[in-house]
Amino acid sequence: MLVAAAIAAMPVSATPVSTGSDAAAEIARALTPRENFRSMILMTLEHNNAIAEIAKTVGTPRADALLAEAAEEMSFRYADAWESGLAAAYRTSLTPTELADALAAIRRADRAALAPISVRVGSAFFRNSQGLLRKATDEAARHATEEANRHGSAGG
Repeated sequence: MLVAAAIAAMPVSATPVSTGSDAAAEIARALTPRENFRSMILMTLEHNNAIAEIAKTVGTPRADALLAEAAEEMSFRYADAWESGLAAAYRTSLTPTELADALAAIRRADRAALAPISVRVGSAFFRNSQGLLRKATDEAARHATEEANRHGSAGG
């Protein structure tokens, strides 16, 4: 599953996680999910072929740039909700022992230790985050299209 693979591949932040009581939130924060969210938005835009219509107005290179800028903006706009969704997936998918083990792995920067649980967490995250990904992707496409129409001539 694409989302499970993306979770397993998420970089672990060099920023130390807090010692608070919500292990799932600490794990999610350490996995720097905003960057992953931006990538997911871009992949969805590519899958939906959003570039084709925009490229008719401003050319392919400018369309690529506009979509990348819009994906970046949406990833920041909805970063907190995306991170909360990732934390919720960890919280609901794992037993307390598994959650503690995952947090220990994060603190050791041992991403490989997360692989066995990534499918379960990824499945829960995918189910619960589809709506947010769709919303962010739609807004990114709309924003890029508006920018293209505002500035566009086929010459870019």
